[in-house]
Amino acid sequence: MVVCLGCSAPNPPIRCSGCQVARFCCKACQRQAWVEHRQFCGGAHRPWDPLSIAREAALLLGSDAPEELLADAAVQAEVLEKLGFRRGGVVVGQRLLSDRCLWDFIIRGQTGLALQLFGRNCFRCSYLPALRSLTQDTKWPIVMSSRQQGHITELPTLELCAALVTRLLCCARRLRQEGHRRLVWLGIGSGDALVEASVALHLAAVLGVAIDLHSAAPLRFLWRSDFEICIVATDCPEKDSVRLQNRTSQAPQEMKVLELDRREAVRRFAAEAPVYVFSCWMPMRACWCSEAVEDAGSRLVEMCFLSAPPSLIKVPTEEIIRPSSAHLGGTQELFPKTLCRWDFLAQGLNGNDGGEVGLFHSHLFLLSVQPSVPAFLAEPLVHGGGCYAVRMADDQLLNAVDVCRGVGLYHIHGPADFDAEVPLQHVTSIWETSLSGCGSAATQTSAVVEQLTTCLQFLEGKAHRQIARLRTELEERMSR
Repeated sequence: MVVCLGCSAPNPPIRCSGCQVARFCCKACQRQAWVEHRQFCGGAHRPWDPLSIAREAALLLGSDAPEELLADAAVQAEVLEKLGFRRGGVVVGQRLLSDRCLWDFIIRGQTGLALQLFGRNCFRCSYLPALRSLTQDTKWPIVMSSRQQGHITELPTLELCAALVTRLLCCARRLRQEGHRRLVWLGIGSGDALVEASVALHLAAVLGVAIDLHSAAPLRFLWRSDFEICIVATDCPEKDSVRLQNRTSQAPQEMKVLELDRREAVRRFAAEAPVYVFSCWMPMRACWCSEAVEDAGSRLVEMCFLSAPPSLIKVPTEEIIRPSSAHLGGTQELFPKTLCRWDFLAQGLNGNDGGEVGLFHSHLFLLSVQPSVPAFLAEPLVHGGGCYAVRMADDQLLNAVDVCRGVGLYHIHGPADFDAEVPLQHVTSIWETSLSGCGSAATQTSAVVEQLTTCLQFLEGKAHRQIARLRTELEERMSR
């Protein structure tokens, strides 16, 4: 769905004559939006060249650019063009996202967040102003980490959606070439379906069609005039114990979500057509990958996890990082620019120029049918930090900031804050966390004490004394 750059009304009729991307519902909205749009509008634009993208991919993958690689590059060039990407990181057709707007949608549980985030890129001009404002007020990490808002694990960025749409269309291209006429993009464990709805919106923009997210599932798109792409989100029934515990059943759904157990969903849609299975943040100790391979059989085209590194969220490593098999190739890892609830936007790390300043970013783990062209992303979509785990291992200060923020010291944005006084609300929050976690109180308190002990290796001055005193009080509480 395309929205007016001035008022966000759907399907506006007027197209900007300069960039040919931004849309407006009337001349008044066009004049109103020009103050911001003028810095991104580019009348003289050189279209994305598939051959250049293929050559860059070939260098990255260490191989020549075969015909299949060039065909996938052409798909990616089309996606970049239709979504308004320009060279140098500029994205046209955007307007800034206010912190108040983002706050209202997250904390008040309003539906329509996918539409608010539609077409907004991650680091350049849309998300960071709002996120930094919320972070300064200590709202952002608290909201995104609380049990009530636990269903929001990923804010789908334009770069992430472009990467997912690219993978979807590349698989559709190969299936069409083989004579198939349908592909089902199946979200499992979708929760509020924020990512799934966002992918549907961006696919509609690439194909130049209107879509109603709340129409009957699955959402249907016609591609190349003779190939149908279906997008469907599924989750287990609302009364399921896991959904009740995580309160995802209370989350406002961004699109129609079918109540199907993940295995039932894979079996049902694999019986109808080839399936692309997608999961956003696979739960701990889950075996979704093995079960999807078993349930879909030869109908499984590709499986994609949008997730933290397995070791970070205690998912069995073999469930994501799998060796090649008779049907699936080994896991490929891609790094699009993402923002998840663990990305606390630390400052003073990786540059202060408005670039990639996040502590954390999710990865895409792909398991594709053999043989297939290795997956790749064009430069505008790629997170320059690469693998999160490698970054942490290579940068002690980055790891230290991550540890401190992980325990609740949200005032720490970079190494310069290690000696800053800890705000009282953070001390209180850490104390309350030690009393209210899952499992026994003693176990939870012990875990917090262990985290604080690690933090004390990096803290200095008054901050060190404050946290040392808090740790002592918690240890005394455990010994009673």
